[in-house]
Amino acid sequence: MRGLNLDQLRTFALVIETGSFSAAAERSGVTQPAVSLQIRQLERRFGLKLVERVGRRAGPTAAGMELLAHVRTIDAALAQAELAMT
Repeated sequence: MRGLNLDQLRTFALVIETGSFSAAAERSGVTQPAVSLQIRQLERRFGLKLVERVGRRAGPTAAGMELLAHVRTIDAALAQAELAMT
């Protein structure tokens, strides 16, 4: 199994944070289909639904909430590593 893709994880977190694939795309400077593709790839990798759409809002599933906690931990560790290197 290949390593996790940090861009996919960050895009996933941004979708949950903004509640929208379109808003996440706008904020990250990519297209909405690119965001959708990244989420689909993550979901395929884990074999789990991570995001559910309720009307026009996107929210995490139970598995998505679990992953989100790990993404935040990963981001914090990366920030610490970058700080240590400065």
